[in-house]
Amino acid sequence: MFTLKTLPLLLLLDIQLSKAFPIPSESPEEKNTKIVQNYLENFYQLPKGEHRSARKNSTSVIVEKLKEMQRFFGLNVTGQPDEETLAVMQKPRCGVPDSGGYMITPGNPKWQQTHLTYSIISYPPDLSGADVVKSFEQAFKLWSEASPLTFTRISQKEADIRITFVRGDHGDNSPFDGPDGILAHAFQPGQGIGGDAHFDLDETWTTDDENYNLFLVAAHEFGHSLGLAHSSDPGALMYPNYAFRETSTYSLSQDDINGIQAIYGPSNNPIQPTGSTTPTACDPRLTFDAIVTLRGEILFFQDKYFWRRHPQLRSVELNFISLFWRSLPNGIQAAYEDFDRDLVFLFKGNKYWALNGYDIQPGYPKDISNYGFPSSVRAIDAAVSYESKTYFFVKDQYWRFDNQRRSMDAGFPKSIASAFGGIERRIDAVFQQDLHLHLNVILGLEWDYFLFFTGPYYYAFDLNTRRVTRIARSNKWLNCRRNQKMENEENMQLAEAYLNQFYSLEIEGSHLVQSTNRSPIDGKIQEMQAFFGLTVTGKLDSNTLEIMKTPRCGVPDVGQYGYTLPGWNKYNLTYRIMNYTPDMARADVDEAIQKGLQVWSTVTPLTFTKISKGIADIMIAFRTRVHGQCPRYFDGPLGVLGHAFPPGLGLGGDTHFDEDENWTKDGVGFNLFLVAAHEFGHSLGLSHSNDPTALMFPNYVSLDPSKYPLSQDDISGIQSIYGGLPKTPTKPKEPTVSHACDPDVTFDAITTFRREVMFFKGRHVWRIYYDITNIEFELISSFWPSLPADIQAAYENPKDKILVFKDDNFWMIRGYAVLPDYPKSIYTLGFPRHVKKIDAAVCDHNTRKTYFFVGIWCWRYDEVTQTMDKGYPRRVVKYFPGIGLRVDAAFQQKGFFYFFRRSKQFEYDPKAKSITRMMKTNTWFQCKEPLNSSSDFNISKKELHSGGVEMFHHKNLNLLIFSIVHVLKKIYSY
Repeated sequence: MFTLKTLPLLLLLDIQLSKAFPIPSESPEEKNTKIVQNYLENFYQLPKGEHRSARKNSTSVIVEKLKEMQRFFGLNVTGQPDEETLAVMQKPRCGVPDSGGYMITPGNPKWQQTHLTYSIISYPPDLSGADVVKSFEQAFKLWSEASPLTFTRISQKEADIRITFVRGDHGDNSPFDGPDGILAHAFQPGQGIGGDAHFDLDETWTTDDENYNLFLVAAHEFGHSLGLAHSSDPGALMYPNYAFRETSTYSLSQDDINGIQAIYGPSNNPIQPTGSTTPTACDPRLTFDAIVTLRGEILFFQDKYFWRRHPQLRSVELNFISLFWRSLPNGIQAAYEDFDRDLVFLFKGNKYWALNGYDIQPGYPKDISNYGFPSSVRAIDAAVSYESKTYFFVKDQYWRFDNQRRSMDAGFPKSIASAFGGIERRIDAVFQQDLHLHLNVILGLEWDYFLFFTGPYYYAFDLNTRRVTRIARSNKWLNCRRNQKMENEENMQLAEAYLNQFYSLEIEGSHLVQSTNRSPIDGKIQEMQAFFGLTVTGKLDSNTLEIMKTPRCGVPDVGQYGYTLPGWNKYNLTYRIMNYTPDMARADVDEAIQKGLQVWSTVTPLTFTKISKGIADIMIAFRTRVHGQCPRYFDGPLGVLGHAFPPGLGLGGDTHFDEDENWTKDGVGFNLFLVAAHEFGHSLGLSHSNDPTALMFPNYVSLDPSKYPLSQDDISGIQSIYGGLPKTPTKPKEPTVSHACDPDVTFDAITTFRREVMFFKGRHVWRIYYDITNIEFELISSFWPSLPADIQAAYENPKDKILVFKDDNFWMIRGYAVLPDYPKSIYTLGFPRHVKKIDAAVCDHNTRKTYFFVGIWCWRYDEVTQTMDKGYPRRVVKYFPGIGLRVDAAFQQKGFFYFFRRSKQFEYDPKAKSITRMMKTNTWFQCKEPLNSSSDFNISKKELHSGGVEMFHHKNLNLLIFSIVHVLKKIYSY
């Protein structure tokens, strides 16, 4: 019998025997072969012992299985066990295979009942019984909120889903392998072991970010218990590898929701949940929250993810932020590298963290006031360090911080435009690159650059010449190599997500075998095309995709005006603003919200009262991504702008705006008043309208906020719920007359006519002559009695005729006479029936092509063939870059186009396809002091200060020509 006394002798003997008979150590190649063999056998149905079969056949089978595994995880498909593949194989994961019997196909087993029971047979020693029960309850709740399923815990062992903690071989032919390997497994619905979930007792189970979080693993396994297989979407709960995510705010991804609803149908909740989607490197709409260099790598942050890129490596790796830094929040907003101190600083809200390498430094987070920011700065948009100075970008201003003195430089903040010309939008992210980095050679950059990322584009700003030298897609930095097949797949994924969110398309998740029957998708595409007035083909043509990519409301679509519920059962409603966007002053937000509600109170008996505490009927908040218990999800910049819920209890009436958007009062970005007024329509019970002139049209349209935004369609809809205002006799008001020298003057339409330019506004027209001092201001009816007021578009064609448009009619004028047989329908020009009016028109007399602007689209008309050109309409922002989404009026002068948008005009060079100047709309009038709009205005001989329009004095001819013109209009015969 051995005793402790004999133990040293035995150990010595063991050492001597080991020296005499050494056990050969495993080579790295043999170790890797074993890893590959075991992994493919366990998860990809590689026959056991395949490596011992004939070498040629064995190699072929293993290569194919490796390729299958690499495709599933989105790796480079080589068929070789490269470093990246081996790293994935060694990560902790679920024990359910990624292919084979667990793939869900039509007709495969599922639970026949929707009310399921579960029992907990055994517990782990790491957690209290209460913690285990709570973790499982929360895990089941994820699936019940997205489906009609319910779950009840019972004490009996014979439940639908039996949960046990076991180790090693536990009698189900799927043994566990000890710590840090296979964490758990579950079985698809069925009798006996069907639905049961087993957790490895050798793991350390927790309720936080240490070791393995039981809630996250359980929620994944219960997905298998309900019939789901693994998903190849790395952001999905059903992705096979374990990654910690913040559990307090965790919700299912859209891929998981699609999967469970493909089996059991939609949730019983009146509002269907939506989930997050995993960003893809080749998404042309890809945006970043922050970008920073880290010892040669570049990190690109978006929501809960970040990409890692090294200049010397081709592959770009997508990871969860929580996988590297469990204490960091999602949604990092700014970051920069301090090269002198070898630290990286990350910002969110008014807090910041410091990293040394990949380690968070102790004592963080800290408040940004440590940098010297005033209390009015509540968040940083972007940051970059260069030559011992750090530049902080906040809205349209920037601060400069001295890294050596650790203080802000005097004289800041300054306007971004004053130092970085060409950067006009809010900056999402920025980092610095120089000539010596290999990446610059790849991208064709030279010298020192700031790379500004705004929306889906980046701007390379040369710090030496102080100008933008390159504009390209942001995703270029992620080595995206797009081909037609990839683009088609991405477009189909976009369409499926869009139709699922807005047209109730029930699609299969990525973990389901894809159906070859596309008729449901085609049918939904047709429904969407009909709603937006497109040509109904059921195909993903360019116009359909453009609509799908347009920023819009997050509420599903309904035709005409409609209402989802009878509305509020009272007329006096309250609202409360829960938080404010940092993009705007609080007073401006208050004004936008108040105006947005007032739009509806002016046509109904409704009243709205603001409260500062308690529960209001309409709770208003700015949120990002997944937010609280809201079943709808925001998708980052330039997608869904806001959403609201119909009248009712709970979320009923509440309105949320996406904080990732750039909210403005009247600048570049999304006008909060317009979006709020639309969303409040939903809060009052209205659904979407397919009338493109309606405020309740789902896509964002940048209207003039000074104008009343409701169409008759909106008014009819809201009054069908609440009725109209009590009728009281009112004295009709005289129509207001605009002043030409008003700096905010806008025009309805503008056209040239021989040697003059006509500016239409309401019932009046201004006439500017190239060679006469005076500007005439006349009633339209004094020249053309048969023309209506409020003309919407006009242009001069190459045949010396003017075409004037209002609604779906147009008139043709030659000289000062309206031609007979007019008005005619705009559809005779080739417009489709869904076009109800023309916003603006301009003829390029060099090419004899006329451009018609309708909302965000432009058509091109050939004046020679009298037909619309093929390939149109096109997006205004793409065909005329820089002028914005819409055009109010336009004309051509001396080879340039002049586009008018609200109180601004853009001088545009059609040959260079670029803006040459931006001016106020009244620069065609010499305005030195406020004058009555009906007065004559003296035009100076010199070039106008802001407009550069040349006018010449010919006072001696003025009265003569003026008289001749009026005589000619009376006697001219055509």
